Amino acid sequence: MDRSTAEYFLEIIDDAERVLSSDTLAEDIARVSYTLKNVPENKAVKKSSFEELYNTVASCHECGLCFSRRVFSRPIIKKGVKVLFIISGPSGDSLLSPEEISLFQSWWKKSIYLEEGEWALTTLVKCPSSAFSRDAADKCRVYLRTEMEESEPQMIIVMGHDAASYILGKNLPIDDLRNRRFLVNKIPLYVTYSPADFLQNKDALRQKVWSDMLLFRKALGLEGRNH
Repeated sequence: MDRSTAEYFLEIIDDAERVLSSDTLAEDIARVSYTLKNVPENKAVKKSSFEELYNTVASCHECGLCFSRRVFSRPIIKKGVKVLFIISGPSGDSLLSPEEISLFQSWWKKSIYLEEGEWALTTLVKCPSSAFSRDAADKCRVYLRTEMEESEPQMIIVMGHDAASYILGKNLPIDDLRNRRFLVNKIPLYVTYSPADFLQNKDALRQKVWSDMLLFRKALGLEGRNH
């Protein structure tokens, strides 16, 4: 039976059965598999070039948030990346604020030892909003699914509580989602704080975020890369 877009983002496979498995971290950690379902959408988006995809997104009027944007903040995305970073939504007219961009470059990208061309950055909700909107996320999920399929990342890193809880269907504190390996469409997914979170509470989050960076670096097998 078909369900409406607003009813769910992910279908939990096998009733979200938790299993212990050995992974690239050589540790026993909980692994839960999810699948981003291909259910009927209000606006079909077929596999296409990113240019075609974002032309569709820029003209989307499925929810009211399109009227709050002055420009469409195009994600930084490409095929065959090691990591796809996902944040909840753009910061005004850009994906990240200048301070957040600087932090992302120095911590998230540099600390994991990612080189240019090895990462991509996108948003769950494509238009800026003063507060996270589940309705907008429901409307935008078809675009995110297409980005995931087309970019073919080795790993997904979701930054921030709103995006993580929505994608995983778990309204838990972010610390309960960190340090765990999930599978979404068979792609390893990890959760960490967003640059905005870090800037608001640097002292409390510095050690946690650094620990996350070391975990991601190890999971990608980049520990021996010279930087």
